[in-house]
Amino acid sequence: MSRSSAASNNCYCVSEVDPRLGSRHYCLFEKAREQITRFLLRSGTSRLLVLILLLTGLAEAVLARQDTLYMSVLNSRKHRIGALDNPTVGLFMSPDGGKTWQHKGWTGYIRTFYTEGGRDGVLWSACGNGVLRSSDNGQTWRITTGWEITEVLKVKVDPKNPSMVYAATAYGIFRSENSGETWVKRNTGFVKPFVSDIIIDRSNARRLLAASEDGIYGSANSGTSWKKAGLSGMGIRTIIQNPGNPQVFYAGTEDDGFFVSNDAGKSWTASNRGLTNLTVYTIACDPSKAGTLYVGTHGGGVFRSSDGGKLWQPVNDGLTNPVVHAITVLPSDPSVVLAGTLNGGLFKSTDSGEHWIFNSQEEAQVWGLWVH
Repeated sequence: MSRSSAASNNCYCVSEVDPRLGSRHYCLFEKAREQITRFLLRSGTSRLLVLILLLTGLAEAVLARQDTLYMSVLNSRKHRIGALDNPTVGLFMSPDGGKTWQHKGWTGYIRTFYTEGGRDGVLWSACGNGVLRSSDNGQTWRITTGWEITEVLKVKVDPKNPSMVYAATAYGIFRSENSGETWVKRNTGFVKPFVSDIIIDRSNARRLLAASEDGIYGSANSGTSWKKAGLSGMGIRTIIQNPGNPQVFYAGTEDDGFFVSNDAGKSWTASNRGLTNLTVYTIACDPSKAGTLYVGTHGGGVFRSSDGGKLWQPVNDGLTNPVVHAITVLPSDPSVVLAGTLNGGLFKSTDSGEHWIFNSQEEAQVWGLWVH
């Protein structure tokens, strides 16, 4: 990893370049550093220790990290068959929290549903033609799957073992144990294998939950076999795990709204008070506020809850497209929320969803968002 720095206007700026995941940018305000130094000296900390802290760790604590965003653009209404000036689709990356975007996907016309990275720096894209892999931050890609694996809607990487990768497809679950070199279908137990999402329990990586067109399925053995885990007969669009409590899971459905489980997916309860549109495509949690949630719906835009989903209110001022298929909250600044719409592009809010402004990808289908 390489680092460069520059100072201007009382702001000390640091850039780090990681060959696996690209660049990260920080800003350290001199005034904040001076205030921290004075506080440490007043508290009795020796000058030598203050210097050590500033040089080795304290500065990082006050650095304002800017998150890297990955946006998967499936299509655009501006696309015309045979046209030479069609808009670029696929994967886009923003190193500065959505201020600027760079195309990082396959150079041809590839339908990209979702992209996620592993702890080893490898990027994985769920695409219409299979699972794509990049080990150089999106500069080059290769297809890791064969003809039998298409319509990949989500790809998820084991957070502790990046060689273990799961693909949720229109034809069920596929698993790779060797970083995509080989893939094996893992559908034992499914009644209807159309799977739109999969979640790896961060407290037990062998435990999985899958969102199918016939309810939620669970696996206790890394997907080797599956059992129905709830909401039988419902079309499930998405499942996420609460970032602060691994026992809490949330599910969004095709027609039945929002559900919550407080016992690691053993039982589920509908929680739709205030939610006027019951097709829930996407769910996001505010990592700094335990009860703050966002959902993206079909036709109703974005709804926000401050009490863990018990009560919802619409937050759509400035959001000109009400079909929201992807939503994410920036960990470094949770007041910043991004919403990807179908045929309306990407919108950004800097006040927790109170107001939205158009950000990027006019008339595009922003299918997936992932933040690192």
